[in-house]
Amino acid sequence: MNIIVGATGQVGSNLISELKNNGFPVRAVVRNPDKLSDKAIETRTADLFNLEQLTEAFKGGTTVFVLTPENPTSNDIIEDTKRIVENYKKAIQATGIKKVVALSCVGSHIDGNTGNVLMSRILEQTLDDLEIEKVYIRPSYYFSNWLGYLEPVEQYGVLPTFFPEDLKIEMNSPIDLAKFIAKIMTDTLSKRIYELTGQKYSSLDVANTFSKLLNKNVTVQSIPQDKWKETLISVGFTENTANNLSDMTQAVIDNKTIPERPNDTIKLPTTLEKYIDEQLKK
Repeated sequence: MNIIVGATGQVGSNLISELKNNGFPVRAVVRNPDKLSDKAIETRTADLFNLEQLTEAFKGGTTVFVLTPENPTSNDIIEDTKRIVENYKKAIQATGIKKVVALSCVGSHIDGNTGNVLMSRILEQTLDDLEIEKVYIRPSYYFSNWLGYLEPVEQYGVLPTFFPEDLKIEMNSPIDLAKFIAKIMTDTLSKRIYELTGQKYSSLDVANTFSKLLNKNVTVQSIPQDKWKETLISVGFTENTANNLSDMTQAVIDNKTIPERPNDTIKLPTTLEKYIDEQLKK
């Protein structure tokens, strides 16, 4: 049985579909079952802060997929991450899980002030003590992050970004990522770390892609560094999570979020244009 934490997210939902469509048993672990698009999936409800619920959700599993929490309203996202990851570890030990596949990110090998990337580092380091098969998946920036700006793009022809408009970074499709993870979860032979890249795009490239697909002029609006925190708080982030996301953004700009083994990366195939086009048609 393949246990999927974060089953309603961009990666988790696609991962469940991929496993199910290929005939593998799968169980979703969610806080709110109503958010699951596939109601036929076996489901367990668990708060990741509740060890008892999480342990119950992992029972009967052989392989588990875990990830770090996404909660813009947290007042201490790093401490929350430590608590949740420690619960993963204890639940895995208590239930006899044989293999854990953890969604980390490129740059998690860096020890420094990297904001949200540090959460992935905590995930890897905490699970390292487990005496079972451990696989860490480190993808680069998700195409899906840009869909959060679809409203200002469609209404005003403006693409906000915290990056310099011409800064090119590795990006990939969460659908490609889910397919890759499904293969790793069900494969008997796995490496310990996989670093996944895609193709390099800038914010200007993203704006041009929206321009082409929406048939309208879309310009880039680079938000200056001294406005990052204020901007994030205005859309619902706490001061703590705004600081963490700002630190991660700076780490990306400073070229810290790069593969640990640049000659041993795997390039995911989908282009930005294909991904955005498919999402706009949904």
